[in-house]
Amino acid sequence: MIFQLLRSLLVLTGTIVGVAVGYATASDYPSMIELENPELTLAALLGFIGYLLCSIAGRELHMWLESQIEHTNSYELAWGAVGLLMGLISANLLFFPVYFIMYKGLGEIKVDNKYLASLVPLFNLMVPLTFNLLFAYLGVKIILRYRRYQSKINAEGVTARSKIIDTSAIIDGRFADLFKLGFLEGNILVPRFVVNELQFLADAGDDLKRNKGRKGLNTLNQLKTDFPDHIVIAEQDFADIAEVDAKLVRLASDLNAIMITQDYNLKKVAELDKIQVLNLNDLANALKPIFISGEDIEVKIVKKGKEPCQGVGFLSDGTMVVVEDGGEHVGETVMTTVSNILQTGAGRMVFCRIGDKK
Repeated sequence: MIFQLLRSLLVLTGTIVGVAVGYATASDYPSMIELENPELTLAALLGFIGYLLCSIAGRELHMWLESQIEHTNSYELAWGAVGLLMGLISANLLFFPVYFIMYKGLGEIKVDNKYLASLVPLFNLMVPLTFNLLFAYLGVKIILRYRRYQSKINAEGVTARSKIIDTSAIIDGRFADLFKLGFLEGNILVPRFVVNELQFLADAGDDLKRNKGRKGLNTLNQLKTDFPDHIVIAEQDFADIAEVDAKLVRLASDLNAIMITQDYNLKKVAELDKIQVLNLNDLANALKPIFISGEDIEVKIVKKGKEPCQGVGFLSDGTMVVVEDGGEHVGETVMTTVSNILQTGAGRMVFCRIGDKK
């Protein structure tokens, strides 16, 4: 409602100024306009132009403000309101002498043309309003810049650092469960260029890519609905960088944020720039059950291994189990005894021997 009122006032001001300028021009220079009723015609024309320009400007300003509010969390909005208040107070204190001159007649504007003279009160109103809007904007920008600087300073302290998430982790979706359960703290920053990449995948002709893109967008929409103050769309972009991975590394470095990714190569590149990286595959491997030699586990052998006598099975968490003498028991569930455990870059492998067949 308030935006509609401000937009209407802007349009009304533009129309009035256009009509007044039209009448003033036609009355001062009647010989330049060869029309039957030059004052009315020119006033109508300039009034329409003023209406049109201010209407477009008001609409764009309204859309911009709505977009800024929608993509800013409540915490930042609260600090923005503080900056707005400080900017308004500063404007009125600093420009009090100007107001005194204007309203006490010391700086009275005298115009011979009666139509332009009618705009003097409007001018006297617009000057303080412009000062207030300018300083209100500066107050908001300064406070938000200060907050970002303080966040960088406190990044290693108690304050939880923001997490930047890439396309692969969004499509994987497990980070959403970790965030809901409270294992991930701080804000989740989703760069706009990552959202654009998801949209590109969702519009792809390949079914697999399209499904991945839609899954990622659905995950973000659900999280944005459940946690509007913690899922932040980062609008920063780097026109001089073409690759999305390079943009992610640059953004994480600039914001001193933690990166969440499933991409092994991206993780290594980020670590070269001293960026902390959380890889959900590493977390999943770390949370897998730890077995010790001599422990009995039950496993279903699903296929033969590399050696003829070997059988391969999988535990419920995806851990591969190589049964040394299980090649003849494919399709059977057997009780095995752990003989060795091998940790690899792809995960953990468990080597067993068959005990009693079940």
